[in-house]
Amino acid sequence: MVKEVKIIEAAYEMGAGTRGAQLGPSALSREIAQIQPGVLLSAQKETLSQPMAEIPISKNGTPFAHNIHFIHQSVNHVAASVERALLEKTFPLVFSGDHSNAIGTVTGIADSFPGKKIGVIWVDAHLDLHSPYTTPSGNMHGMAVNALLSDNHLANRKNELNPETTSLWNKIKKSGRLEIHPKISPENIVFIGTRDYEEEEWELVQHLNIKVFTPDDIRRKGMQRTLDETLAILGHCDLLYTSFDVDSLDPAISTGTGTPAPDGLSYQDAELVFKCLINHPKTSVFEITEINPLLDNDHSMPRTIAQLLASAW
Repeated sequence: MVKEVKIIEAAYEMGAGTRGAQLGPSALSREIAQIQPGVLLSAQKETLSQPMAEIPISKNGTPFAHNIHFIHQSVNHVAASVERALLEKTFPLVFSGDHSNAIGTVTGIADSFPGKKIGVIWVDAHLDLHSPYTTPSGNMHGMAVNALLSDNHLANRKNELNPETTSLWNKIKKSGRLEIHPKISPENIVFIGTRDYEEEEWELVQHLNIKVFTPDDIRRKGMQRTLDETLAILGHCDLLYTSFDVDSLDPAISTGTGTPAPDGLSYQDAELVFKCLINHPKTSVFEITEINPLLDNDHSMPRTIAQLLASAW
């Protein structure tokens, strides 16, 4: 059955360390219009954005959580939009700027289906398991999964937070209409393609016994078997959410993203991800994130993703 799609352009980028990701959602929509896949051309669309000139850049007051004031607002905007789309019985296809927006996306799912088990498939070069207590950069796109798990693993803390940062971080973990926290459980998340992370993040993976499929695992098993095992691991979940960070792709393909990492997924791997997970009956939301046109070469990044989306329907 073809799902009635609602495209949500969450054009927020303040969780990233490099500017430009807020332009990714509209760039992807333009490429979709060029390719003209029927399902997406007829989709409803909602755009969430704030002009660059109006965005306060706050690093000094919260050095271990840059722009956390703004991100606290933006994740709630995204959550409300996703919840509206789900209540309308549409399939939210989220095009987001940086990966901190995923906190809002999952929050919207949790608010729509309280008490349901959300299975998360995080296709990404990175784990995004830092918190303000462990971050080496202060960039909040590297903290999205931690915020959803609400587990700071304080045994590894290396940063001392001021009261303002602590308060806002706790509010982000409780984001959304129902203030559900944690939003997800460690046994309900699977990482695919992960290869670039810090020691504190990997220790948290081991502490929480989270499943990670590395590039070596994928080469050994093949992507189809990796997906089959992922879905088996999450078989007890009531619904699924996939977050596809374009830096999961090999840098030969992911030319327009802020945090590329070698040894990534092939186009064929990604095509299987899109076809399998967009069309899975339990999938409630599919998100694509971290396209940065300012770092791109001739619009190749949004064009590649638009082609992958077209192949899924």
